[in-house]
Amino acid sequence: MFSSSRVTSGVSEPGILYPSLSRHKFDYQRHVPDRLLATFVENFWTVTWQLAPGEAFTAQVLPYPSVNCSVTHEGADVTGVTRRRYDRHLVGSGYAVGARFRPGCFRPFIAYSTSRLTDTARPMADVFGRSTFTLQESVAATSSLAERVRLLTGFLLEDVPAANRQADWVGSLVAEVAARADIIRVSQLALIAEVSERRLHRLFVDFVGAPPKWVIARCRLQDAAARAAEDPEVDWGSLAIELGFADQAHLTRAFSRVIGAPPAAYVARMKSLP
Repeated sequence: MFSSSRVTSGVSEPGILYPSLSRHKFDYQRHVPDRLLATFVENFWTVTWQLAPGEAFTAQVLPYPSVNCSVTHEGADVTGVTRRRYDRHLVGSGYAVGARFRPGCFRPFIAYSTSRLTDTARPMADVFGRSTFTLQESVAATSSLAERVRLLTGFLLEDVPAANRQADWVGSLVAEVAARADIIRVSQLALIAEVSERRLHRLFVDFVGAPPKWVIARCRLQDAAARAAEDPEVDWGSLAIELGFADQAHLTRAFSRVIGAPPAAYVARMKSLP
């Protein structure tokens, strides 16, 4: 009835911090969504880990501005846009399977503003209004990543809404911001969208769960973290101007506040990793 195939393996998702260390601690893979969900879902993802006895690892992620539905060995949740750094403490062995929705495109599944989910994790059963017991039991009973994705796909397809042109349009705007490092101001995005900044703000809060200014800043911080991973010798002063910060000091403060370490310390730790 539906299918999903793996497209990416290892740790390559934008936003995963310290990627060279993370790929040795857990396996992250992305999966193509079923065609009936592709309007809403960016990708499905799976994570598995098997740490040595007594070992622990905290995975750190700078999340993309999306809503995620996930099933783990601990439960089934809907996580809204997360404005802080997301930390997941891993011990022993475990798994997770999730659907990362296109920004703005979870809104058709709910009868209220997506902003009500921002910075929260709510039981999937509460958000969808139906039990997730069978889903959780079935996911736990298989070790097949493709089967876990198939099970979550089936749950979402049980009550998939009609396509929403406005949600799709907002999602395309966020994709534009993520893809273009030269978009650094809300006024630029409003020109691209051909709407006023005030209307753009209302649409983003309702559909994405965060205002466009925050979305732009998050994408540019993800750009900075990715650049540091690719080039430890990056010129932070030049990068700050390129990404729309007033100067290096402003980038350093924003980077430190959200990621938890100043750029120099972040790069130094990556250099020290085997």
